[in-house]
Amino acid sequence: MGKLNTMLQVGRAFGARDGILRLGYELRRGSGFMSWRMRSVKGWDSWELERIASGMTAEDLLTARRNGARAFFFDDARRLAPDIKRILGSAGEESVLREAERILAGELPFFGDLHFTCGFPPQWFRNPVTGQSVSPQQPWTQMRFASPIYGDLKFILEPSRFLFVYPLVRAYAISGDEGFPQVFWSAMEDWARQSPPMSGPLWICGQECSLRILAWSFALHAFIHSPATNTERVGLLISMIAAHAWRIAQTLGYARSQRSNHLISEAVGLWTAGTLYPELQESEAWQNLGNQLLHEAALDQITPDGVSHQHSFNYQRMILYLLLWTLRLAEITKTPLHHELRERAEAAYDFLCCWVDPVSGCAPKYGSDDGSLILPLAQASYRDFRSVVQLGAAVLGRSALQPGPWDEAALWLGVNPHLAVAKKTDAIPQRGVKAGYFRLGDNTSWAMVRAGCYTRRPFQADQLHVDLWWQGINLARDAGTYLYNGPAPWNNAFAGTSVHNTITVDGRDQMRRGGRFLWVDWAQASGRQYFPPRQSYATRFEGEHDGYRHLGIKHRRSVEWLPDAGWIVVDDVEGLGMHDLSLQWLTPDFPYEICESPFEVAFDTSGSHIRWNILCSTPSKLVVIRAGKQIWPTKNDNAIFTQLLGWEAPTYGVLQPAISLLCLTRSRLPVRFATVVLTNARCRMEAEEAQLIIVRNKREIHRVEFSALTERSLAAELSAVSVPQA
Repeated sequence: MGKLNTMLQVGRAFGARDGILRLGYELRRGSGFMSWRMRSVKGWDSWELERIASGMTAEDLLTARRNGARAFFFDDARRLAPDIKRILGSAGEESVLREAERILAGELPFFGDLHFTCGFPPQWFRNPVTGQSVSPQQPWTQMRFASPIYGDLKFILEPSRFLFVYPLVRAYAISGDEGFPQVFWSAMEDWARQSPPMSGPLWICGQECSLRILAWSFALHAFIHSPATNTERVGLLISMIAAHAWRIAQTLGYARSQRSNHLISEAVGLWTAGTLYPELQESEAWQNLGNQLLHEAALDQITPDGVSHQHSFNYQRMILYLLLWTLRLAEITKTPLHHELRERAEAAYDFLCCWVDPVSGCAPKYGSDDGSLILPLAQASYRDFRSVVQLGAAVLGRSALQPGPWDEAALWLGVNPHLAVAKKTDAIPQRGVKAGYFRLGDNTSWAMVRAGCYTRRPFQADQLHVDLWWQGINLARDAGTYLYNGPAPWNNAFAGTSVHNTITVDGRDQMRRGGRFLWVDWAQASGRQYFPPRQSYATRFEGEHDGYRHLGIKHRRSVEWLPDAGWIVVDDVEGLGMHDLSLQWLTPDFPYEICESPFEVAFDTSGSHIRWNILCSTPSKLVVIRAGKQIWPTKNDNAIFTQLLGWEAPTYGVLQPAISLLCLTRSRLPVRFATVVLTNARCRMEAEEAQLIIVRNKREIHRVEFSALTERSLAAELSAVSVPQA
């Protein structure tokens, strides 16, 4: 009965339409029809120009692009050199050239911030982490994304995204070194020899094909005036792009069933192939299909408020890059798009800007994150979102950031990053509540609270998770993703409740897993935020979720910002019976000191001290964990936590130490937890009977009741301290 119930809920999570689409895809693949379809166009003979572009020669294709008859973002990459050099400065130029030389030495970029030795041209079928390889002859229709034979396929596929062409193009623009176009063409020819159309594992994913179309198109136009760009190479590349567009079209049912960035990227790949290469016989069909699917996907996946249904800030960045690429290219080529596409792009841009920290340029590691950075066209770390913010401002006509290295991407897409008025440094981003995301605080100290009501399948069990930021430092953070396809326990393990900054009951997730990427028994949450009179920013949040309703338990949380003091988070777990409760906070791996009574951890952040106090209304155990090991107290008398705690993943495939602060109790309900985070050295916390008092310069600035409250008395307390929303 349990398995049947899970299967029914999985079906409900996908819905009838998506279930039918996915079933159709699996039947085509499992029956052998997909393999037959791939074999029917296997080999380059099927993609010769006389077959796919009747009456056109490779010379025609090259000449049309050299003389400007086929418009692109730029006419000649080398003409951008003066502006790029001005943006980068001498140190930035040297960094770009070092990155390009590193690629030529075989150290390829992975997932935004990693490098692995792959050789150059890369060893396309080798996993650089494990040393395992996948057979080039293995049909992709019989493969999965993880295997004991080759490990996590993402590590094998990443070089074939050809994202390394963007650093090579940037280096070529700066230096004019003809070696950079030559090595691109050598890599492209090598890929074509080793991975002929439809015949091997590198063709497994339509999204991967789409990202190659974008990268190859960018490289073709950047190197179009180079002597290394000859008729044979251009003819081969455009044949490869045609093969990729055809491949994408074969599995659109799968992409549509996912209702994710897969469909958006595949639609953009089709549309780009159809728009940039009108000589191809199928170009009009691909452009129309891509346009239709992109419109469908944008309206389906992005709410009118601009929130992606994938609930991932990095995937929202990816989607924005794809939309900005399309909108700008449509403008240049004078290709009409539906007006709603721009409207959703503007909404998605405005929403994302709310969560980009004004000091660091970073955003919370919230949601699933596979390390995608599909347009690496600026000097910035993977977690820095200012490049997409500045590009979006230029394409969408929004206010620009102040000048910086993040200006470069806009230049590459042919727009001036500073046509719009620059933002004032003290401006507060939009603070409206968007689909269960709540923002408190100002530009120097702010919080994100997640309390959403799902209408589409969730990807993480993280209701009432809180991110805290102070002066550009992510004080309380999301662990990230690390691996989707790793060995246990690292198979998308950071999607669970216990690694988030929230409460876990009886060691259970808020929702029940129905698969590695699927949850059933969805936890639903609601929340409210409160604004002081005549203020544009909220200072208080109150919310609750029902993820433990099957246990008869409700989790309520309030988050309060005390300007120039810090944060107070109060958690109430209400219900009946005896339960194991744990509250986790994931913090940076900073030096720290611990005071035992009352429990306080003081983190040293380059001279400033951030003090964490965690209290519980019932007898509790306080634990400090780093890198999966208990480091305080030194005596570990019980396996009360898992090896997942005390870690974070700044990007896909990277695991680095962090600090987990854990408060555990086994008690009858109700139970109250209080977390006090003080960012001002002049502030301290005092306890007075059942009251917690925050004092600054010997003056009381805030107090909170510290005892387990009934639902009625809790409501009375909240109404007494809350300020109605303006």
